[in-house]
Amino acid sequence: MQSTIKKILFNIGGYSFWILLVCWGFLFLILKSCQTLCHHTVVNAVSSPNGEQVAEISIGDCGGATTDFFGSVDVKSNNPKLRAENLFTFVGRPEETGLEVHWVNDNELVISVSDLYKARTINPNGRKSADLKVSYQYRKL
Repeated sequence: MQSTIKKILFNIGGYSFWILLVCWGFLFLILKSCQTLCHHTVVNAVSSPNGEQVAEISIGDCGGATTDFFGSVDVKSNNPKLRAENLFTFVGRPEETGLEVHWVNDNELVISVSDLYKARTINPNGRKSADLKVSYQYRKL
């Protein structure tokens, strides 16, 4: 009697394992198919005077006919204190916002824009340290 119960419990455990494994596989495939289709592309890169820092303007597209482009300004550098992410984010293409990025010196960046309606966020806190100075300007057309 005891060995029969052990066999039944062993079989239930084995079947449960395979059923759960198949369910996890289907769930993984469903979640994998729901991943975002967004693609990011660097459209402009402005190097600092010494060439060690680069301000990158990138845009993203999620592939839908009803979604607009979106973008950001990031600073890439080998020096961790001069890196920054999402200093300025915007909707649309950079030329639609009148976005201009230029370096004053090796650690000071100016981001200027002529259409504030396209701005999403202005984020001076995206800097990794105070060594990178960022100023924002609005230009009237």
